[in-house]
Amino acid sequence: MKKVLIATDFSTAADGLLNCVAELKQMGMEEALLVHVIDIRIGEGSILHLQQSGRKKLEEIAKGLEGYGIKTKLYTPIGFAATEIVQIARAEDASLILIGSRGRGVIKEVFIGSTTFDVIRLSNVPVLVEKYIKNKDQKYVNACIDKFQKILLPIDFSECSRGIVKEVKEMANVVQEVVLLSVVEQGESYQELEKVKDHVRAKINDLVMEFEVLGIAAKGIVQAGIPSKCIVELAGKEKVTSIMMGTRGKGLIKSLLLGSTSDAVARTAKRAVILIPCSK
Repeated sequence: MKKVLIATDFSTAADGLLNCVAELKQMGMEEALLVHVIDIRIGEGSILHLQQSGRKKLEEIAKGLEGYGIKTKLYTPIGFAATEIVQIARAEDASLILIGSRGRGVIKEVFIGSTTFDVIRLSNVPVLVEKYIKNKDQKYVNACIDKFQKILLPIDFSECSRGIVKEVKEMANVVQEVVLLSVVEQGESYQELEKVKDHVRAKINDLVMEFEVLGIAAKGIVQAGIPSKCIVELAGKEKVTSIMMGTRGKGLIKSLLLGSTSDAVARTAKRAVILIPCSK
């Protein structure tokens, strides 16, 4: 995670993204690409003023990041938010895009959910979708800071999910615990369903042992049902700090990790979601 693009609309929720910096620094972050998009639809008269104002705000953020020893680049492009964010990430060969799941700032529509999900669909760079909750003062705060402490990994045994498992194993110095979840579709009969679950459970147990050898606590769970619903419910039950999954994938379990599942999880999960594109 050497180079991270941080997309902001200067809303309170977007400011919360900066709370992730210390942890990302621990994960190897060396440079931040600070991006604030000026919506091309607002009219020419306001664009220059907003660019200048946005630049000054990004400079203030950059000063804080430089205190962590992080280099910065600032961008205030004019266009459509998702497109500009993804293009900059590609051009800069970013390791990760960090974006909030909601936010309302200077430009009304820029970082509402639709932009976040457009970024997910367009990006060939991993996307970390931060989540927020309201505290007792009704202010938005990060749902959890230690995102890599306890990770939920949905597994369908595709090449995509196996690649993500490999990445998490390489984070053994940071990750303390993983929860491995496989969701199987209802079979034609109870006997058939149980047979599939037993087969999947054996594979999951193998992965559990592989993580434990690395010193990472692991738990394997097999469920039957709708993948996105199972993932979100288990994330809450297990109190994971993040969900990490692919945006594509089709393997042993037919429907897990398809685009519709990752979209649904990103929309409804109350924990941070890290989405890894598998069709680069």
